[in-house]
Amino acid sequence: MESKRIVNHLPVLTWNKLDFNEAKMPVDAAFGQKSYRQEVQLPQGMKFAGELDRAGFIDWSRAHGCENVPEAIVAGKFPMYAPEQFQTGMGAEIDALMDEAGVKTQLYEVEGKIEAPVKFTYDHFEDSAALESVLIHVKAGAEITLIQYFDGKEGTKGFVGSSTRVYLEEGARMHLIKVQMLPKEYVFFDDLGVKQQKEADFNYTQLELGAQRTYLGACFDQIGEASVLRADLGYIAMPESFLDYNYVDTFRGKKSVGVMRFHGVLFEKAEKVSRETLDFRQYCTDAEGDEEEDILVLGDDIVNKANPMILGEEEKVSGRHAVTIGKLSPEMLFYMQSRGIDEAKAQELMVRARIMEVAARIPDEEIYRQAGYYVDRAYCNRTDCNGLCK
Repeated sequence: MESKRIVNHLPVLTWNKLDFNEAKMPVDAAFGQKSYRQEVQLPQGMKFAGELDRAGFIDWSRAHGCENVPEAIVAGKFPMYAPEQFQTGMGAEIDALMDEAGVKTQLYEVEGKIEAPVKFTYDHFEDSAALESVLIHVKAGAEITLIQYFDGKEGTKGFVGSSTRVYLEEGARMHLIKVQMLPKEYVFFDDLGVKQQKEADFNYTQLELGAQRTYLGACFDQIGEASVLRADLGYIAMPESFLDYNYVDTFRGKKSVGVMRFHGVLFEKAEKVSRETLDFRQYCTDAEGDEEEDILVLGDDIVNKANPMILGEEEKVSGRHAVTIGKLSPEMLFYMQSRGIDEAKAQELMVRARIMEVAARIPDEEIYRQAGYYVDRAYCNRTDCNGLCK
């Protein structure tokens, strides 16, 4: 049984005819199966602190100052678009979905400096409808790198979703990495909410290579002064696939800095909808936001919708948007062909360059290799490639 959920709301309304305000995600209601997650020995400094039901999660949010409250200064945006206990990019309907499926939130606490990356691997060996919710509390001055890796067996299909929330206390540092390489018959969503206190540093690397329909949402709430965000998303939209994402960086603290980079490849008959927002709230003086999108288009009948926004309630800030969209130029192709590289190989090299630029930020050699294999395999499976890229 399938239903639709409203996700990825824009922070403010735009003209309805543009179909940007939100996305409608199909949901498989046949829950019960779980991802197979490889067990990992948690390092010293990281502990599993139990599971939280909805009431427990609400209590935790209130106790740690993560509860959203209405803000009159933002002209009613909160009641319309962020009625969550701990705001995320996809919105409140993901919380409702988790509750309906009986999914509890797994709470992890981090103290001290953890040197080696911690890796959670989610494998799908058979058809599945699996959801998971995780809350990571990084305490003052602590440091951690966490990898969430989603993979599946070819020929399987299903609906897989992940909800992650991160709370960084003063001076905490975290690099969160999410990699998705599910087979093409999957619907996948990944929802993220982050709150950063004073001088907290959050790096986010997201690599989306698989699934037929993908929905991504990320909300970064830079509460504290001099907090720092760096977010990188790399993706491939294969023929007849669909990708919808909503990234929001909210600046509240003075001298906070946020940088978001998007590197994408769209093949023929693919559809992509993106929302990228820099939201400067009152009193975030000297805050700096920078967002840039770089898209390579390969093929025809492509739908590419992008809605970058800068919202400002504070004057003394700096915000920048930039976008580059295009195909390989005739000049570039001529240059490569003059050096013995045909058009198919030239396209493959450009696809690889964009994706592996993001993959290079992942401190895991096996994932890096698998990303390279996936790019090669994905390119060679195109309807017009005929194996020329091998």
